[in-house]
Amino acid sequence: MRYLTNDYVQGEIINTISLMQQNKESVPILENIQIDNIAERFVFQWKEVGDYEADFERTLLEFLRDEFIYNKINYTFNG
Repeated sequence: MRYLTNDYVQGEIINTISLMQQNKESVPILENIQIDNIAERFVFQWKEVGDYEADFERTLLEFLRDEFIYNKINYTFNG
C-alpha cells in the first residue's frame, strides 16, 4: 500500500475501533474532527517511516492503542 488518503485512513480507523470495542478494549468517544486529526498524523508517520511492506492493519491498530494510552488526557472514555 503505497499511497494513503486521509479519507481511506479515517474509514479504517472507524473499522479498527469497532474491532477494538468488540475485543473489550478501552476506546474513547471520538468526534469526527478527532478522527480526521488521528488520520492525518497516521498518514504523516506512515510516509515518514516509508516501510510500505509493513502490515497496514497491524500498524494502525498499534498506532491507535498508543494514541489512546499516551494521549488519553485528550479523550473521553466511557466507564
